[in-house]
Amino acid sequence: IFDEHMTVKEVVQAMSIGRHRWVVVRYNDGRQAFFDYMDINHRLVEIGRKSNGSLGPKASVLMSRIVSMPVGALANCSGHSAYVPMSSSTPLRAILRLIATGRCGHGSAEAFAPVRSVPIINKAGEVLHIFSCLDFLDLALQFASPTAILQAQSARTFDHRNTILHVSVMNDDSIVNALRIMDSTTSTVLPATLRELSGDLGGVVASNVVSVSDLKLVILEERHDVLDLSVSEFVSWRQNVTSANVDQMLRQQRLQRFNVVSVDAGDSLHTLAHRLLASKLQRLFLSSDEIARIVGIVS
Repeated sequence: IFDEHMTVKEVVQAMSIGRHRWVVVRYNDGRQAFFDYMDINHRLVEIGRKSNGSLGPKASVLMSRIVSMPVGALANCSGHSAYVPMSSSTPLRAILRLIATGRCGHGSAEAFAPVRSVPIINKAGEVLHIFSCLDFLDLALQFASPTAILQAQSARTFDHRNTILHVSVMNDDSIVNALRIMDSTTSTVLPATLRELSGDLGGVVASNVVSVSDLKLVILEERHDVLDLSVSEFVSWRQNVTSANVDQMLRQQRLQRFNVVSVDAGDSLHTLAHRLLASKLQRLFLSSDEIARIVGIVS
């Protein structure tokens, strides 16, 4: 939990050391909010849009300003996940309903916002655990009934070959355009593909992945100028930087490996659930052997 007055750069440094994808920000008035890389990205895109309609070559300058801002000014500005605490005595059903609908039964505007993680608190208001969908999957797979339901459903449920191009980015596009797409589609990762391979078959031929968490590397390396590069140039820079750091190199290898489940092999949602729990990246790509392309993303 971080104080609202800490700078974005200070919090990102702490997130990197602790290997956290998100943290909680506490305000002087007692409020709390989630903060993650989606918030940095949203503020970058938002300020750029207000400045001149697009980020363009000013992205590097804007990022230099953002990293010096108090983290409280950015926490959940993206609306990625509202902070709606629940007591430890709350039934699991109510928590799952909150995640599924974003409705917690109260009248505030925040109660109707997307909720991806739920803080479980004790009587003193202390956070005991942050409950997520992965926690539910872990629980569900320990019981026969939900396991049978997942086994009966095909992975084709998440086959979006006709629309996945909308959550992808071309290698010759700017990295800024990738950031815009992730912000507008609330996606944390995008497949990077080639324009000449985007035909009428659906799906995408992915050569690499860009992630909103790449902003961490930009901030830690103090290389805001790379936000003015193309996607392919940015990926090359990322690879060069990560090759000098063991932890970052392992992450880069995972990004390049593509954790894929085939929709043509009869894989079920049960398979997806197991793979999601095993994946440290918390996302899977669905592929079609028939067209040899990525046809969906599950996270």
